[in-house]
Amino acid sequence: MNRAFTKTSLGSQEIAEQVYQRAYKSVPAYEQFLTSHGLEGNEAFEKLPPTDKESYALAYPFEKIIADDFEECFSIFRSSGSSGNSFYWPQLKSASQSSPDALKAYLENTFAIHKKKTLAIVGLNLGAWIGGESFSWSLKNIAINSPYPFHIFSPGSHHEEIIEMICTMNSFVEQIILIIVPSAIAHLHLKANQLKKSFPFEKLKYIVTGEPFPESLRVSFQSHIGLEDDNPFMFSIYGSADTGSLGVESLATVALRKLLYRNNALASSLGIESPSPHFFHFLATDTYLETVDDHLCVTRWQGIPLVRYILYDRTALYSWRELKQAIINSENLTAEDELLVKLISDASDNLPDLIAVTGRADSCLILGSNKFTEYMLDAAVKSEELNDILTGLYCAQIIYEDDRQYLAFDLEIRQSFTADESIIDRAYYSLMKSLGEFQPIFLNQWQNIYSAWDNDPTKRILRLNFIPYPALSQTTEKTIKQRGIVKS
Repeated sequence: MNRAFTKTSLGSQEIAEQVYQRAYKSVPAYEQFLTSHGLEGNEAFEKLPPTDKESYALAYPFEKIIADDFEECFSIFRSSGSSGNSFYWPQLKSASQSSPDALKAYLENTFAIHKKKTLAIVGLNLGAWIGGESFSWSLKNIAINSPYPFHIFSPGSHHEEIIEMICTMNSFVEQIILIIVPSAIAHLHLKANQLKKSFPFEKLKYIVTGEPFPESLRVSFQSHIGLEDDNPFMFSIYGSADTGSLGVESLATVALRKLLYRNNALASSLGIESPSPHFFHFLATDTYLETVDDHLCVTRWQGIPLVRYILYDRTALYSWRELKQAIINSENLTAEDELLVKLISDASDNLPDLIAVTGRADSCLILGSNKFTEYMLDAAVKSEELNDILTGLYCAQIIYEDDRQYLAFDLEIRQSFTADESIIDRAYYSLMKSLGEFQPIFLNQWQNIYSAWDNDPTKRILRLNFIPYPALSQTTEKTIKQRGIVKS
């Protein structure tokens, strides 16, 4: 839907043109790639064929795709491999030297680390993965060069060590910032409870990366602690191993997402679909972003230069100023929206424009004529209605039985519950309601067709298998990212 606040690109196309010309002249693989498409390197930028990991990064020898200034490389990071293929991405000094200063400014603005004694814990997988390694490196650079108390602990995804350090340092600091993948947070809390450790929840703050999460997750955590929406609490940073960091959440964009999550009429009037996307301020000024078939397309000079490189994240680009005004002027606001709207209206008009991300577009399950993305399944399983009985970890796949198709879920149930008939029914109807909201055609099919079998759990269109905690949660300590969809 074309609205006044939608954009087709962010960043400087002039920079993109320079990257394109330099890559064509100095990167053998890119010249060969264009030649294979019958092009000679003098075409208009918008006419260039998109690249991606399969057609470009994995299709040419490593020595053919690296930058002409590769000797400036200071580190090599590995992607998580969650898309099926891990890859190695060299990092250039020129692109990385400002990273600690940028992160420091963000932490000071967001969590006031220059005013509060702070412990930051890197709970991300370490090794060569870009997420954990880059955060650990940047945070230690900040700490060693800061005049104020700022302590770093980098245990990686070893949750018992994280819990022990939180309890040990509690009396020495005013706040604890945990950098972690969002799917691991609930497991960390449950494990602390299991170990009979008293967690200072009121001191915990979160920076999450590596995975999307439904807004219900943040709402649930805040509600548990009793925090108001204007309290800086949990923020996501967006990027990839392929491209580096691209954007960050702010208090204003978190308020924006919460507002759309709570006010369906407002979201619908703006043409923004449910589940609500993540909204990130675009901060990579050396990068040019486009949307191509609703996918994010990136042009950036780096260790492996990218020209019109597709990340298979379903994405829209928005003008912050225009979207802000559309919300403030909306007739669909209610009295309950007052605090969230104030947070948005008080934010500067000059904040960077927005990348709105609704998860991977290439990760989905097709049930009949309905396409359920992992982003939708996450939101359904991690809904507020099910938060007290499920941990939020799940595996989903399409199965066939007697020529019928079903959507099967393995759902991790919390320790204090057993999967009796009432729990099964509660989970089933909650999932059907959520999935029907995301895909109205599915809701219609359920009402007209599938509901005929609702009284027989063995024939329901959703097959639910409940698994006791921590069967799925414990994998968050061993894997980089959690994927809910099981690939056959």
